[in-house]
Amino acid sequence: MNLHLNHRLPLCVALCLAAFTPSHAQDATDTQSGWTTLFNGKDLNGWHGQPHFDPYKLAELSDDERATKIEAWTADAKTHWSVEDGELVNDGHGAYLTTDEDYSDYELKLEYRTVAKADSGIYLKGTPQVQIWDTTDEAKFNIGANLGSGALWNNSPNAPGKDPLVLA
Repeated sequence: MNLHLNHRLPLCVALCLAAFTPSHAQDATDTQSGWTTLFNGKDLNGWHGQPHFDPYKLAELSDDERATKIEAWTADAKTHWSVEDGELVNDGHGAYLTTDEDYSDYELKLEYRTVAKADSGIYLKGTPQVQIWDTTDEAKFNIGANLGSGALWNNSPNAPGKDPLVLA
């Protein structure tokens, strides 16, 4: 997974039963291309746990309160996230993974694999969530699964980006 770097808010990954494959895992920063690798393909370094929690409210906490919450969330995340064959894997439970570093003005490139009936996504700066799910799960057609992945899930109905442009 690659990210063009410019700091501000963390990128939060909520990938239930999905896997990321790093395309530049050998270097933390590919200076020739300008991309920064978020996932090293080996371990969870550079990530901490966080449930769906408003990042602005987290920032308002004292340093000690914030550190205590993040420590507990990270302990939870480590019981549900692992690295297998260079891929980031989640068992469908626990806190999301969130980058330790803050980013803004970025392009995100990633590869993912998902499983049947998965309902997942990537939170950009806490919201919106870029939806990733099984497009064949008829039980979720009423909420848009049949339209494909890539929707900005938290956008209002009929707002630009709410539904994906193509079935993916």
